Amino acid sequence: MLRLLKLFSLMVFLAGILFLTHGLVLTKTSEFLIKKDELKPADVIVVLAGETTERVDYGVRLLKEGWAGKDRIIMAGGPIVWKYSWAALMKEQALHLGAPAKTIILEDKSQSTEEDAIFTKELLLKNGFRSIILVTSPYHSKRAALIFEKILGSDFRIINAPVEDSWYSSSDWWRRRRDRAAALSEFSKFAWLWIFGVQDSPEEAQMSDAGLNIRERSVSSAASPSQTQ
Repeated sequence: MLRLLKLFSLMVFLAGILFLTHGLVLTKTSEFLIKKDELKPADVIVVLAGETTERVDYGVRLLKEGWAGKDRIIMAGGPIVWKYSWAALMKEQALHLGAPAKTIILEDKSQSTEEDAIFTKELLLKNGFRSIILVTSPYHSKRAALIFEKILGSDFRIINAPVEDSWYSSSDWWRRRRDRAAALSEFSKFAWLWIFGVQDSPEEAQMSDAGLNIRERSVSSAASPSQTQ
C-alpha cells in the first residue's frame, strides 16, 4: 500500500511539473523548426514559393535594401495549374512592390523544397552566383536550410533569412489552429526527411513527394481558406 501511495505521489508530481512547464517545452519544440542566420550580403536572394504575400514581401524588401550584391532575386516555385506557376505569380507581386523586372529570375519547375534546391542550383551555376540569402517562412526555414545545404554543397554560402514579422509564431503555437497546422505538418515532413534523407535528383524528389502525399505548399490552405503555404 505504501509503495502504491509513493507511486501515485510521484505521478502527481510529474504531472504537475508537466503542467507547469508544457508551454516552455512546446515553445522550444517549435523553435527547433526555425533556422535564422545573421543577415549578410550575398550574390542573390532566393525566395521559396508559399504563403500569400509574406515571403515575396520580405525578399523584395531585402533586395531594395541592397543585400543582393549582384542585384538579383530568384523566385522559386513550379507549376500550379495550366500555364500558371508560383514563380510567375511571385514575379507579378514583386513587380507590384517595385522590384525592377531585370532583377527577377524565375525558377518555375520545382514542386517541393528539394526540387527548389535542385533547380535553383542550376540557375546559380549558370549565372555564376556563389552565395544566397534564403527566404521562406519561419516554420519552413530549418528544413529548407538542411535541404539546400545538402544539395548545394560546400561551394555555396547560404544565409538563412526566414520572414520577419511572420504570422507564424513559436510562442503558444499550439493554441492557434493555423500555427498548429503548419507546425505539425512540418514535424511530419522532418520525420520523412530523417527516414529517407534528402533526395538530390528530380526523379527521387518526385518519388519522395508521392510517398509523403503532402504537397509542399498546401499546409496553410488546410488551416485557412484564405491562405496557401
